[in-house]
Amino acid sequence: MKTIVCVLAAFFVAAVALGIYLFIRLRKKEARLREALSHPVMQDFAPEQISSAAIDQYLYDRCCKYMMERRPFLVDRYSLQDLANALFTNRAYLSKTINKFSGRNFCSYVNYYRVMYSVELFRNNMSMRVTDMAELSGFHSITAFYQAFRSVIGEPPSHWCSRVRKSVRKKSLKQ
Repeated sequence: MKTIVCVLAAFFVAAVALGIYLFIRLRKKEARLREALSHPVMQDFAPEQISSAAIDQYLYDRCCKYMMERRPFLVDRYSLQDLANALFTNRAYLSKTINKFSGRNFCSYVNYYRVMYSVELFRNNMSMRVTDMAELSGFHSITAFYQAFRSVIGEPPSHWCSRVRKSVRKKSLKQ
């Protein structure tokens, strides 16, 4: 008899915990929906007129804002699942949205932010070496950095760095 009572009590506790968990998730989902509806993209529409494209745009805007503010791309093994968890969304849906709006897959999207961050680092410290730029930007290898940099900027990082240094020197000599 005691075992039945214990099993029923454990079942009841588990059911209550699951109910609380689902209630909290529902509240978070409702809060995200309220936030989405207050986004400028959504302002011109009545709630029943909001298209999936507008919702996709809102998710992409949130994604870009998160990447710029939090800079999660600095972690060298940052994954699509990590970003989806941070944005409280589905991995496949997020991937589709990134592909649609950026024209890049997730790896290229993250590498774009890493390359732009490395450019920012270099402009702040012109004596920085290319290997340091790669390491500080979240790349796991110098080869990956070279490929991503060339893809985003259009030339190898060493050429770009020397060109930027020369242009800065010319400007400082003219003044």
